[in-house]
Amino acid sequence: MNDRERQIWREALRATSLGWDLALPIFGGVLVGYVLDRSLATPYVFTLGLLLLGIGVGFYNVLRSIHRLDQGRSSRGAGDEDRDETNYEAASR
Repeated sequence: MNDRERQIWREALRATSLGWDLALPIFGGVLVGYVLDRSLATPYVFTLGLLLLGIGVGFYNVLRSIHRLDQGRSSRGAGDEDRDETNYEAASR
């Protein structure tokens, strides 16, 4: 496996992890809220509250991951990006 293929797999893994970074806090918040509401016999107060918290945490995780990706790309420099695009075009022919 060459460096370009490794880079493609690395990017695919990061994209997959973005979905999990968003979905797990939302699901976890709803689950914990539901259990709390059932055990405390309250209307869906905890479920809705922890759902909103989970959404906030999920989007924070996604934004943090995107920020890390942008930092990684900017640290490579503009010349490296041009070279990567050229290598990708040559490999796709």
